[in-house]
Amino acid sequence: MGIHSRLYDARGDDKEVDLSASVVRKLTDETLLWVDVEPLEPADLEQLEAAFHFPAPITSALAAPDDEPRLVRTPEAILLTVLSIENHGKGKAVPVDLVAQRNVVVTLHAGPVSAIEEFASHVSDEQALGKLDAGSFIGGLVDTMLGSFRREVEAIELRVDKLDEIALRGQDPGDFLEKVVALRRRAAMLRRSLVPQRETFGPLSRPDFELHEDLGKPWPGLVDRLEQAISGVERIRELLVGSSDIYLGRMAQRSGDVMKALTILSAVLLPAVVLAGVMGMNFKLDFFNDPSRFWLVVAGMLGLAVLILGFARVRRWI
Repeated sequence: MGIHSRLYDARGDDKEVDLSASVVRKLTDETLLWVDVEPLEPADLEQLEAAFHFPAPITSALAAPDDEPRLVRTPEAILLTVLSIENHGKGKAVPVDLVAQRNVVVTLHAGPVSAIEEFASHVSDEQALGKLDAGSFIGGLVDTMLGSFRREVEAIELRVDKLDEIALRGQDPGDFLEKVVALRRRAAMLRRSLVPQRETFGPLSRPDFELHEDLGKPWPGLVDRLEQAISGVERIRELLVGSSDIYLGRMAQRSGDVMKALTILSAVLLPAVVLAGVMGMNFKLDFFNDPSRFWLVVAGMLGLAVLILGFARVRRWI
């Protein structure tokens, strides 16, 4: 993809431009230049440096991409590394570098980032977008990236609801626990991606963090949005524990039902077994001389079975 530059003009004359130092020099408070780079090549970094003359700490940080959230601040510019989720359900957190300078926002990422594409589509028809300062523009970008985590949380919650339905019905698909473990791992990955960003977003809302007035200030609600996303992940972990408890409880209930049925069956058959054993003993009594009494013994067996079943019914065992 290389370098993609778009100039937003408060007069509504938004257009694609070729990045150059002359374009940057013509920027005013009525314009905002967004430069998106995918992926960052050494030649691209040289072109960015020639056009914007980033401070040395920013240039050094861009030359050494990091997969972890980070914040580099100077009086003239700031660099934020923010994570976004790609390929929901299967992908991983993708780092995106965002640089804010007066009337300029630069985003750099190694591959496609759906959150950036979504944000670009949202602002494509916005009027007077050029009046936004770089800090506010970055705030909107970061909020969209946090939205990728919120959508991931919602997708996992839907899957947890389906698992709960399976557990409540007493069904055993055989891989229930494997699915729960997979979702727990997914939630853990989301949490590992979100929590370190507290150190990145936190200073943006502290009183001691004052950006250069030309950069503006990112939306302070970003910290709240981050905490909401982290809370959503924590809620998923609790839901998964509840799903496991429901499933294990239903499995225990099924085992108990089987044991109860076997116990009642044994109790019903036990008198018949005892009578059959006694009647089969090797001794002679007048009682055995009448063949019709065989049916009397069978009736006694059935009668005892009915009596035991009736007692179990009264005690609500069945």
